[in-house]
Amino acid sequence: MNILGLIEKLLNSGGGNGIFINPDFCVRLKTPMAGCYECIDRCPDLSIKITDNDIKILENCSNCNACIYICPNSVFYVKNNISVEQGGKRASAGNIYYFCAKTENKKAVNKIECLYGIEDIDIISLIKQGSKIFFITEDCKSCKLKYFYNKKLKRVNEIKKFLNAENAFAQININDFDYDLFSKEQTAASFAGPVKINKNINSESAKGGKCNQEVETLGRRDFFKNSIIGIKNNAKKIIEDISIEDLPLSELYSEYIDAGDKGGKKINKLLIERQKKIYRFLKYNEELLPLLNLRLPRLNGNCVFCSNCWELCPTGALMSKENKILLEPFLCTGCNLCKDICSFGAVRMYKAKNLKDISIEKVLLEIDF
Repeated sequence: MNILGLIEKLLNSGGGNGIFINPDFCVRLKTPMAGCYECIDRCPDLSIKITDNDIKILENCSNCNACIYICPNSVFYVKNNISVEQGGKRASAGNIYYFCAKTENKKAVNKIECLYGIEDIDIISLIKQGSKIFFITEDCKSCKLKYFYNKKLKRVNEIKKFLNAENAFAQININDFDYDLFSKEQTAASFAGPVKINKNINSESAKGGKCNQEVETLGRRDFFKNSIIGIKNNAKKIIEDISIEDLPLSELYSEYIDAGDKGGKKINKLLIERQKKIYRFLKYNEELLPLLNLRLPRLNGNCVFCSNCWELCPTGALMSKENKILLEPFLCTGCNLCKDICSFGAVRMYKAKNLKDISIEKVLLEIDF
């Protein structure tokens, strides 16, 4: 055994967590007819091995987490992973800084493996609220993760164009990054306005639209601690602090959130959490639905009710009841397995256009026998 390689793997995994696998949701394990090879073909370390009935991650895995980013069905995951939420290192009200993990400069803070470590929804939210995102890196062109970087950069450009915010993202080479200016921004921000506010509203002041505010200026160390907490709280305010009843998919959500299985199939809790975040974001941002590229299946008259699509659907999104084929869009990841395995060309994928498309159970086909 390569002891040094094992130690390096443990160090790179953030405390030895490593990458774990949910094999039940891999389309390749469902059928060899699946057209998905992304994790195998794109793994920069060639460390993913898929056999007829198992997935293995080899010892040479560098824990770059690219497989987590690229898999639509949340097959790969990291235990106790703290995801990158809205806001990297915030130096001023409008500037958010992320640093490439390979940056050797000791002053670099808030390091992420690559740009793909920031979720689309977080990028959209930051740009929508007027922030400018900076990614500080070295030579991306020669990096082994350049495929994933370029893929994510394309998405960032789509987001900027859709939101009409062409100047909302910038990449800066670490050698050109002005740390002195960055430090000044941090210092200025710490004196300018980071405060704790306690709102005590009585009936009389509420009528006038006023509230009493207790302001406490923070020290620099406390500022950075509390600014990150504040950023996360703002993200959660949109994404989490909504009652289930307020969601367009309230009944469906209630049914699935605590479920262990559906129709004899296991429920992927990681997928549920990801879908929950998407749907709650769309509750207040329905106009941004086209930007998320959510794709769902349709059936045409070529369907012969052969059962392959719902039997092999890894997430349980497709199912059959009596003489109907149903779709639960909340569980659909757009993985294309149903389309890949249909020998009759009956499945077509389309982009969701409104909340009804993604939140209401649909009858895709009904056959009179």
